[in-house]
Amino acid sequence: MDATSTGKTKLSIDVAKVIGGKVINADKMQIFAGLDITTNKVSIHDRCGIPHHLIGAVSTTTCDFPVRNLMPVIVGGSNSLIHGLLVDYFDSLLANPFTLANYWPSLRFQCCFLWIHANELVLNEYLNHRVDDMVDVGLLKELKDYFDASSNFVEQTRLGKAIGVKESYCDAIAEMKDNTQALAKAQNAKIHHMVDVWG
Repeated sequence: MDATSTGKTKLSIDVAKVIGGKVINADKMQIFAGLDITTNKVSIHDRCGIPHHLIGAVSTTTCDFPVRNLMPVIVGGSNSLIHGLLVDYFDSLLANPFTLANYWPSLRFQCCFLWIHANELVLNEYLNHRVDDMVDVGLLKELKDYFDASSNFVEQTRLGKAIGVKESYCDAIAEMKDNTQALAKAQNAKIHHMVDVWG
């Protein structure tokens, strides 16, 4: 786990190869179908034959993880999803468990956490390059097509929260870079809290 763009996906695939596992996505934007560039979904090719779950589709059967007898490698920047999956008791009334000093939930599973920590200045420079690369491979066309399709209204209400969707065209790139950097900073704050709680 770590902030966006630190190499979690590549590491999760490498770990899954070594342990004979599968990857379970814990990115709350990548769960939804569509906007593959905007949400930076890992391509089929880059998955290297490793089974991946919860990427691009949400359904009642998705949580069943049909490939059995493989160790799950959970990867993603949505630490709230990881938290909800791992804690013994999930209190849905807590607005943000990462801000509570006396919140020490027990874990449901024995876990190994891998945290890829990147220097903030280096990460911010990489994030800026990633946004530029997303634009180069078709981000704007993807967003135009997405909003032109009137049948996607339900998905738009969910995916509309993805960074890069609601920013205006004139300031989109600069705002997208700022928002992505802010997301990375917030993700790191949550991870620091998880480290304090679970070691």
